[in-house]
Amino acid sequence: MYGSIVSATDPVAVVALLKELGASKRLATMIEGESLLNDGTAMVVFLVLIDLVEGNTLTAGEIITMFVRLSFGGIILGILGGIILAQILSRLHNDAIREMNATVFTSYMLFYIAESTPLHVSGILAIVALGLYMTTSGKTQISAESAHSVHGVWGYIGFIAETVIFIISGVIMGVRATESNTITYIDYLKLLGIYVGLHFIRFFTIFVSWPLLRKIGYGMSFE
Repeated sequence: MYGSIVSATDPVAVVALLKELGASKRLATMIEGESLLNDGTAMVVFLVLIDLVEGNTLTAGEIITMFVRLSFGGIILGILGGIILAQILSRLHNDAIREMNATVFTSYMLFYIAESTPLHVSGILAIVALGLYMTTSGKTQISAESAHSVHGVWGYIGFIAETVIFIISGVIMGVRATESNTITYIDYLKLLGIYVGLHFIRFFTIFVSWPLLRKIGYGMSFE
């Protein structure tokens, strides 16, 4: 469970740096998409493991079935949601308000269907699949006059969501730190060890995958 939590990466600082350096928008989108898929997969692993931690007896087949249902089920649901959204947008023309509302409504409704119905698939992966579908195919259904407004609204929603997450995380950590008087220098040493260990693990993962990463996509190098 701890591994699934720390494996989720945060691309906010990296994407902000890429924008300052003038990197291509495609590269920033690729990094954000990879991070979202990573986060969604980590959440699926966490949900599978939490059943074991809570004492529920699961066979290997049940674990595999749960993982497949949560992950692939979420992706399929997201693609279906993207197809429906594209059809809705194709029937709207030069109506920025309705087009924007359609994208927002579909996203939240899709997450609700994934997480709060008997379907029970990964809402995060469903939203990621919806976003990828809209980026590749569905965005052509948004009228040119409304595209700027839709992008502006979603950019603002993303900024608010990221800000709120960091605020909530800071408040929770601050409250727990002030309520507990048992934090000692040993705890800080453990945090330092975790920090160093995570960087070593990620570097080792990149090193092992280096022959493949060097030949696919943009191609990676140490330069």
